[in-house]
Amino acid sequence: MITVHANFHSHFKELASTGEASFQIENPTVEALAQCICDTYGPKMEAMLIDPDTRELNERGTMFVDARGMRVSMSDALNDGDTITFLVGIAGG
Repeated sequence: MITVHANFHSHFKELASTGEASFQIENPTVEALAQCICDTYGPKMEAMLIDPDTRELNERGTMFVDARGMRVSMSDALNDGDTITFLVGIAGG
């Protein structure tokens, strides 16, 4: 079992009622973290986090990055102590 940290911003922060949280997961993947977050924060979080058509991370206006600023996907492996940041994209010109 590993501990993974989540940083929530914007709408994610509103839904979680916190800017950060830690989760213990058995399967060290982004998919397991996403499921744990959905189980913890409910259907509104799941609707924002998971694309209902593909069951992948929702890429419509949202972004999920690791500590190096690289996008993550469901199959990506996580290590003990990793931090994933959950953001809502902002477009402008």
